[in-house]
Amino acid sequence: MTAQAATVFCRHWRPLPLLFGHLAAALLLASFIWPTGHELWRSLDQALFFQLNGSLADGGDWARFWAWANVRASDTVAALIILATLTFSGLGLQRRQLQPALIGFVLLMVLMFLVRRSLHEWAVAQGISGPSASLVLQPAYMLSELAPDIPTKDRSGQSFPGDHAAVLLCWVGMLALNLRNKLLGLIPLGLALLLMLPRVVGGAHWASDNLVGGTFTALVTLSWAFCTPLLQRATDACWRLLRPLVALFGRLPLLGRLPFFNP
Repeated sequence: MTAQAATVFCRHWRPLPLLFGHLAAALLLASFIWPTGHELWRSLDQALFFQLNGSLADGGDWARFWAWANVRASDTVAALIILATLTFSGLGLQRRQLQPALIGFVLLMVLMFLVRRSLHEWAVAQGISGPSASLVLQPAYMLSELAPDIPTKDRSGQSFPGDHAAVLLCWVGMLALNLRNKLLGLIPLGLALLLMLPRVVGGAHWASDNLVGGTFTALVTLSWAFCTPLLQRATDACWRLLRPLVALFGRLPLLGRLPFFNP
């Protein structure tokens, strides 16, 4: 058993990229706080909301589709897609990276949660995080009224930053930064944007909750993951601890054939 897992994040300090990542995140957040910038973001928010949410006006199957897309259980679709990219090679990661990548992604989510939670508490204290678009703008077509039999989410009292967006963008960044051809990272990015869409259509999030809050969270999280050795060291430690258990599961007849269990 080797002492280190395959590299997924970074094994060395990279001060300049770390600085630039935080600077980019700070400038993005500043554009949202700055009064003129905030007005521009809200103009974009309103235009997208009225266009997307307005498509629900006639109700029917179209509204029911988006209602189902906004139920909690639908989040499993995104989870399964993420899991597939972490257990099958050729979807962004090399075969030898799969086991440490799954461990590393869990650690990445812990770091992301800490960053997102800090941003949320700061935003609430500063009065930046408020009611979602469906509670502010009129007319708003509420999915919970158009399809009352579906337990959909179409509102939020404190919607900034977007939590789903932060998860998806961290996943996109992790894949893209491990791809040899970085342009292929546009594929998971496009998929992530589609998966963010239901909350914006339903009005539970402003578009800027995702584009500003989610992107800020992802930039800070990914900067610490790929510009410092901290997350890779944590991944190495957890991999050494969990590898015997993974190997044990890999002896099962069907599981053992999966690329994840046969690096």
